[in-house]
This record gives sequence, structure tokens and C-alpha cells, in this order.
Amino acid sequence: MRQANIYFDIETIPTQSENIKNYIHNSLIAPANYKTAEAISAWVEKNKEPAYRKTALNGGFGQIVCIGYAINDSDVKTIYYDKWAESEKEILVTFFNDLKNCYTPSAEIIPNFIGHNIENFDLRFIYQRAIVLGVNPPSFLPLNNKSYNNMYIFDTMIEWVGKRGFVSLNEICMSLGLPTKGDAIDGSKVWDFVQAGKINEVAEYCAADVEKVRAIYKRIMFQNIT
Repeated sequence: MRQANIYFDIETIPTQSENIKNYIHNSLIAPANYKTAEAISAWVEKNKEPAYRKTALNGGFGQIVCIGYAINDSDVKTIYYDKWAESEKEILVTFFNDLKNCYTPSAEIIPNFIGHNIENFDLRFIYQRAIVLGVNPPSFLPLNNKSYNNMYIFDTMIEWVGKRGFVSLNEICMSLGLPTKGDAIDGSKVWDFVQAGKINEVAEYCAADVEKVRAIYKRIMFQNIT
């Protein structure tokens, strides 16, 4: 059987809902060793922004601002919009339609979705956002599945360190002598770049990660080895 490799990555930001933001802030509880009202208030104020930023990792609260993908050896395509605050649904619809247009599964061709930490993050996030936004994904997109019992997912992190381990994409690149990320942007800085009007740089960062995933996959699969 032939295999269609679909390499992809997503970039996410914290919730844009004031109701959810207020809920996160109001849910903060200072540790028990903070006794005075002044100390408790200072702790809550200090932790408001970090707690808010963590919603970028929660598919029920956060938002997708960019999806990058490539099929087999095709060029990487990034889906994003300058009006990022109101375009998440359009990003998902475009991504799903592109997959349907570029790839039709059959008994002879197996889709293989490849990415870094996609089992525990990217696919779960896409799954949750599709539900929240009411966007119907393609039937062949392996949402809510596990790579170790589903041939449609190849998670480079799990393949490298196992189901219980963690390794960054950058660390694998370092191990394999592949180009690593610069210091200008990483996942923790995406929201800062978006707020600064640099969504195009976020898209470039996303595309670079897709290329890294593709290179890592080929090394793990011992492709182009002479």
C-alpha cells in the first residue's frame, strides 16, 4: 500500500473570551502559606497573566491562529489571516477543505499524519476547537486517537522517547545535526508576536517546524540513507 504523509503543526494563543479570562482569574487561589489579604492579593495579581497564557494549551479555551502543513514532499503551506482574532473558524474550514481536496483516502493509499507531540496536543486541540466552533472535520482525520494503536498517526516525540517521555523538537534536531530554532520566537512567544502584529513571523516559524518534522521523520524512518 502507498502512504500519503501529511506533516503538520499548529500555533495557538490564549483565550480571546473575556468571560473565560475572568473565570481563570477568579479561580486563582493563593497557597495556604499566604496569610494576609495583602499577600494573597499580591500573589493573585502576579499569577493572573501566567494563568491566562496557559489557556493557549487548552483546546476548550485557547485559539488556533495558524496551521502549517505539507503533503509528502510538497512545499509547506500556512493558513493564517491578518485578522487573527476573528478567523479561527475559517482557518479550520480551510485546513479541512485543503485536506479533502489534496487527499482522498482509499484502500490503496493510507494517510499518515505526522508531527511533534500531535497525539497529546495538536490533534486534541484541533478536535476540541472543531467541536467548539461547529466545524465538521474530514472523516479520515485521526482525531482523539492514539499513535501506538493507530497507523494514521506518527508522533515524532513518542517515536523518539516513548509514550511517557518528553523531548522538544529542537532537542531532536540537535541530536540529528539538523538546523535548530533561533532565539527570536518559540511557542511561549507566539502570543507576544501576534499581539505585536507579527502574525506573518508566527506563520514562518510554524512552517519551519513542519520542515523540521519532515526531516526528523525521514531520519527516523532511515530514508535517503546510503
